[in-house]
Amino acid sequence: MSKGRSVRLYLAEGTPTGVLTAEIVKWTGHVLSAPRSKLDVALKRDELRRTGVYILFGAPFEADLPSVYVGEGDDISKRLYSHSKDENKDFWDRFVAVTNKDLNLTKAHVKYLEGRLISLLIAAKKSEVVNRTEPDFDRLPEADISDMETFLEEIQLILPVIGVEFFRKAGSSASKSAIQSEAQAPEFFLRHSKKGINATATEIDGEFILKAGSVGDLKEASSFHERIAEVRKQVLLSGRAEEIGNGSFRLVDDVAFSSPSAAAVFLFGTSRNGRTDWLFKGSKQSYGDWKSGQL
Repeated sequence: MSKGRSVRLYLAEGTPTGVLTAEIVKWTGHVLSAPRSKLDVALKRDELRRTGVYILFGAPFEADLPSVYVGEGDDISKRLYSHSKDENKDFWDRFVAVTNKDLNLTKAHVKYLEGRLISLLIAAKKSEVVNRTEPDFDRLPEADISDMETFLEEIQLILPVIGVEFFRKAGSSASKSAIQSEAQAPEFFLRHSKKGINATATEIDGEFILKAGSVGDLKEASSFHERIAEVRKQVLLSGRAEEIGNGSFRLVDDVAFSSPSAAAVFLFGTSRNGRTDWLFKGSKQSYGDWKSGQL
């Protein structure tokens, strides 16, 4: 059974659109997030004068995927100020800074974290990585690498809480308990011979995960949900799915959805009820009936 964790969020300006800080109880890390329009307010805070890593991100109107840049610095405030003046990095409209409350992070530590975060971005395929190269920094003692991997697990846990999802592959989790729950996750299947749809999925930690290898129909009806249509476009553009002819596509990577209906709409290109479309593996029981049995 998964163990609960406590996350403390603080609205530094008393509004949901201003400077936000986030901490996990018993973790030495500290996260600060703010829109670029509030950079002047954020730069006055002591947290940004520490050694750490930072993430710049934004979604330009002409782009189909968000652009993301990861950096590090001994004094993050100076790096952020510099980026705000850099016309070549004009894409970002929000930033996240990760530092350490006990001031134990060194330059070597954050260079290692920077490289690992960029690797996670590339693997997740949910963004356009602005960094020109992938840092390969491993000049740390074995014990320090272990500590930084643990620190990174906490970063991966807290970033989705503040809405930063593009480091995370579908169904992936840093926690051992979540890995155990994945092994025990229920499996579902969906078949439609006329449309050539053949898909499998699992439900993990509240997400409905469409598995790699699943095949869907590229045709799109007028009733195709705009948000899901955009997700399909991004998945194809990022290489997480590929066209295979006959008006079909195949997933190369797992893709997460908020519900079985969203996954079914993604596959069919039209409105669907995933609670009846998906069947529990090994039976003809619908997802809806299975879920009712769980309740």
